[in-house]
Amino acid sequence: MKHRNLVLTVGAMALACALRAQTKGYEQWVGVWEGQLDGKPGVTVTLGRDAGELQGTIVFNVVARDSGEAHVIGHDAHALTHVNLNDGTLAFHVIRLGDARELHLTMKLTDDSKAVLECADCGGPGATELSRIK
Repeated sequence: MKHRNLVLTVGAMALACALRAQTKGYEQWVGVWEGQLDGKPGVTVTLGRDAGELQGTIVFNVVARDSGEAHVIGHDAHALTHVNLNDGTLAFHVIRLGDARELHLTMKLTDDSKAVLECADCGGPGATELSRIK
């Protein structure tokens, strides 16, 4: 019986350490991240752990240049689905509103307050640098 209790205790400690490591990995992502387009907010990614797992939203802003000055004229907001953290890369999907196509995005940290957002199938400019603003 003592051996069984010892095995259960060691197992519980290992699980607690694994959960703590997982939480620490998520915490570096939690916050509001913003990418600029012509000096205006072009994309905003908001990540949180309110329900335990990492969840969030992404807002793509439509930036136009009227009279030579850039300004935001619209927004395209999405909930993140299939959120997955693997080897320092955060991967997630969003559903495009116009045609319901699923887009696959990745976000990689470059330091504590910077990241790079990429979407291979969005048809956009490629990688976007994000800065943590909150």
